Formats: sequence, C-alpha cells, structure tokens
Amino acid sequence: MLLNRYKQQPRDNLKRIIDLTKWLEDSETITGVEVEVTPETDTPLVCDPIAIDPDGKKFAYFLTGGEDGETYTVTFLTSTEQQTREDEIEVDVEEV
Repeated sequence: MLLNRYKQQPRDNLKRIIDLTKWLEDSETITGVEVEVTPETDTPLVCDPIAIDPDGKKFAYFLTGGEDGETYTVTFLTSTEQQTREDEIEVDVEEV
C-alpha cells in the first residue's frame, strides 16, 4: 500500500513516523521492520535508523541521501507477533 509521497533534498536527514495503531489488535505490537530502497543508485537513498516506539504501535525512520532528480520507493515490511504488512512511500530527491 502506498502511504505517501515526499520531496527532499539530498543532504536532508528527515525523521518521519508510520503509525499502525488502527491496523493492530489492542494486544499486538510491532516486533520488527525490514526496509528495501529501490532503485539502487551511485549515491543511495539511505533509510536508517528505524526506531520502534515503546508502545509498539508506530515506528520512526530517517531518510538521507539519494541522487538529484531520482524517485525512490521505500518498502517497509512490518512484522508483529501475528501479522506481516508491506507498505511503501515514494521519495523525490531534488536539489533546490
């Protein structure tokens, strides 16, 4: 599921949050998040670190880098004790 589309400059290091509270059961928490960024470029877009909130219902991620003029897809594979969910964002890197 495409969650959002963002614009950022290559030297930005921006924190964003994905809140999965409405998707999770009351007793369920996020146990892990895997990330894939495509396409691979000479100057990659980096998604690191991932920080799961103490309540286990949302996580923060940081994006930096990327090549000017490139559009990246960041895929998050989020796991809980019972479920797995795949979400995506798109990032347009543009030097202003």
